[in-house]
Amino acid sequence: MKYKHLNIKILAMENVKFSWLAIICMLFVQNPAKSQFIGSETDSSSSYIEVRKGSVVEYSLEPDASPGEEFRWEVTGGKIITSGAVGSGTIASPSILEFTEDKHTIEIQWQPDDSTSGFFTGNILVQKKPASGCASIITKQTARLWSMPTASIDKNNSDFTICSGDSVGGYIVVNLTGAAGYTFSYSIKSNGLKNETGNAINTEHHTITTSNDTAHIILPARLTNPSEAASKYFTIELTAMNDDFLGDGEIVSGREDFTITVYPSVKIGTIKSTKLNRR
Repeated sequence: MKYKHLNIKILAMENVKFSWLAIICMLFVQNPAKSQFIGSETDSSSSYIEVRKGSVVEYSLEPDASPGEEFRWEVTGGKIITSGAVGSGTIASPSILEFTEDKHTIEIQWQPDDSTSGFFTGNILVQKKPASGCASIITKQTARLWSMPTASIDKNNSDFTICSGDSVGGYIVVNLTGAAGYTFSYSIKSNGLKNETGNAINTEHHTITTSNDTAHIILPARLTNPSEAASKYFTIELTAMNDDFLGDGEIVSGREDFTITVYPSVKIGTIKSTKLNRR
């Protein structure tokens, strides 16, 4: 009886041991050891690179690399799309390419464009480990991520219709994204309307430069349609957009123009009636 009792006790202990091993294995799978750079000394560049959000850019140490060297890359604000990388590129989960032989060049897809006027900061860290000898210090490069330059007429400025001679006034709002130092162009078109002074509104081209992320286009105080037969139109159309960097921007599709429709003038003619006739 003692033997049987002892045997059960041993089995119980074995089960306990197995349970702890299972738990440890589960914890390891859920929280795998995060590979680290060798040492912590970092050489941070005093300058920064500037890129567009959503762009794919290649970064390379090839000119200073020798065959057989290993490189480790770590990125926040974007994702390494070179084969072998893991992580999403956030601060909590950096995009990492572990020490890999001859991996001196990578491609990064920077975070998606959120169409804003400010910049987001990303970072690239890289370390080199020779085939023999000591590892380099960690090199850190900061990146400023900018949205593509766009111009769009604000969604609250909808087209509308008025009667001939009605007052208009006010302005429409143009929203701008990218890096401050915006320049956008627009045209004004009309097919025969007259302004508040009675002058014909002809096709005009204008350019506005501003550091603000919104701009105003002033509307005529009054619009008159001299036609008695057909409506006429006053249209503002955005035509070009640039920010502080080289390269053309975009006009947002569906928000590129604004139109006021002016109904024709209505003439009611002469009032006719019977009347008394003098001798």
